[in-house]
Amino acid sequence: MSPRSVVADWVTSRPPRSFFTPQDVPGTTSAVETALSRLARPDGAVVRVRQGLYWKKPPATAFGTGSPDPTDAAFAAAGPGAGLAGASAANAVGLSTQVSRQPIIAVVGRPPKGLRGVTFTSRSNPQRIRLSRLEVTVLEALRDFPNNSELSWPEARARIRRLANDGRVDLQKIAEVAASDRRAGLTDRMSDLQAA
Repeated sequence: MSPRSVVADWVTSRPPRSFFTPQDVPGTTSAVETALSRLARPDGAVVRVRQGLYWKKPPATAFGTGSPDPTDAAFAAAGPGAGLAGASAANAVGLSTQVSRQPIIAVVGRPPKGLRGVTFTSRSNPQRIRLSRLEVTVLEALRDFPNNSELSWPEARARIRRLANDGRVDLQKIAEVAASDRRAGLTDRMSDLQAA
């Protein structure tokens, strides 16, 4: 079996709308890159989102195959420790009905380049990689409170506690990571959330 067909078979086995990097694909670096380059042609099975990130196209419909969602592509490129930030975070956790023109995503370290349709903001706290995407989003919403929020603190606290009570976020873990974030009032809000 040729390296090109190994790569093509591997791509075929991936679920539609999934992201992957050349390192995920079996084979030598040069064979994988050559095969992916061919598969990323307009009539190919994948879309090159940015250098080192590919997206498997879904089956074609009468309207075409579509393109990757910019937010999903941004999270795939951003790696662990990323979450929504600013007004996007407040909206995602129910503190606001306002929707950002472009999603705002907080990342640990340098933001990825070569992606359109999203805004990145950099954070220097490497502890964030311990958190899920939703937990980072909650941290960001708390970090910016009351900015971007339409709710009072008691209402916001109740919404965030509901996420914890439903098992969707771990407030203790968020508090541990928040202790390394330098933001006025954040540790006080975390303490209040964990009380009672």
